[in-house]
Amino acid sequence: MSTEQKFNELLGAGFDRAIMPEGETIIVAFSGGPDSSALLYGMTELAKDKRWRIVAGHVNHQIRRETSQRDLDRTKEIAAQLSVEFTATTVDVPEFANSEGISIELAARTLRYQSLAKIVANQGAYAVVTGHTRDDQAETVLHHASRGAGLKGISGMSVSGKLEIPGYGVKVNVIRPMLDIPHACCVEICKTLGITPILDESNLSREYTRNKLRLEVVPNLNESVPGASQALARLARNSADDLQLIEWVVNQHLDRITTGINTYSRAAMSGLPEFLTRRLVIGAYERALGHSLDLERVHIDAILDLLNGPSGKSLDLPNEAIFYIDKEMFGFRLSGIDDCPYPQLNLPQNISVPGILNLGQNVRLAADVVERPDDLNTRDLNMVFATPDLTRESLTLRHRSDGDRIQPLGTGNSVKLQDLFVNAGVPSRWRSRIPVVDSPNGIVWVPGYRMAEWAKVRPEHSKVVILQLQGLD
Repeated sequence: MSTEQKFNELLGAGFDRAIMPEGETIIVAFSGGPDSSALLYGMTELAKDKRWRIVAGHVNHQIRRETSQRDLDRTKEIAAQLSVEFTATTVDVPEFANSEGISIELAARTLRYQSLAKIVANQGAYAVVTGHTRDDQAETVLHHASRGAGLKGISGMSVSGKLEIPGYGVKVNVIRPMLDIPHACCVEICKTLGITPILDESNLSREYTRNKLRLEVVPNLNESVPGASQALARLARNSADDLQLIEWVVNQHLDRITTGINTYSRAAMSGLPEFLTRRLVIGAYERALGHSLDLERVHIDAILDLLNGPSGKSLDLPNEAIFYIDKEMFGFRLSGIDDCPYPQLNLPQNISVPGILNLGQNVRLAADVVERPDDLNTRDLNMVFATPDLTRESLTLRHRSDGDRIQPLGTGNSVKLQDLFVNAGVPSRWRSRIPVVDSPNGIVWVPGYRMAEWAKVRPEHSKVVILQLQGLD
């Protein structure tokens, strides 16, 4: 079997693993180096049967300004040599790294995928295909392991998935079909085809961590343990398989304990082993944000401490996420996102009986006088039947005030509204927003919670006042 045939067979297997559909437009992240040049060649061969439209997308980073234009011209020539459509975009990595206060490596990666994501959108493409090889996978596994990564880090790069970079608008499908192909094979392909690839001088600099791994650590490891790179890539695949099993179990549990959008039952979490609880926390975070980047063990430990403590607490997390814990549930939300169903009342508002008071957010308070029903139990916490004497009262709707008290229906003593909310498990962030129906005689009703004893329907009443808070999600 020729070098080209072996290469194309391995590349095809990589695309099969990625479940790449036929007849799609695909953007190749094309640097013009040996790996991406070999990839571009192989894809032109596979495209004959797969009916792919291939576009070579080049990002000019301007890291080496004196050669960046030359490299751009050379990538365009290689694409033309392989009869592939070509498009390019130019970014200023050094300036971006300086303005954002990040490393050149991170700046280059961020702008590269930001640019490629725009090309995908403009071309109506399915995904970006990258030329990461088995050698790159080995470096990734070593890099993650040296930083104490868990199973997800040891799994290295996946053959397919959605890549996101929070805060920079990057969200794109990425396919890496060459994770089982060694870099040396790509170099050989280029020689066989007469392609002169670009040799990026920055790859020879030991200033960058990945380069040190590539130039020093991996060669020494392969010398000490022959076949180490291949073994590390195999470790990544085995770990990825194990991770799939774990994620399947986690998703089954999360589905079982879900109570709403990004909210989960505290009771269902109790009694679970800590190792599973940790995974569920990570899974819930990923569901809320779409990823778990920057979520570290210290954050998970802090979340577990809150889960075992009293309700009403919250914790700021990376990526502007907030973990909060209520009496019966916990969840994640983004900073600045208002999850309270009750609208904000700027001033107390008068209630007419009968009448409808619009509160905003499609929420309204409806009041009316109706014939007394046989059953006064509405079974709806946002609707009550009350004494018809309220028609002679000056009713207002307001938020709570310090010192507010109510004698709940069926009880003999008044309680502070604050204590009522705490005992009812009302999230602390909602308490200042819950509407209160008030009168000169005192609080009449706290919608969703309790009505006052003094406002109840008595046996002699043939008509009653009905109060309804409508429009809550």
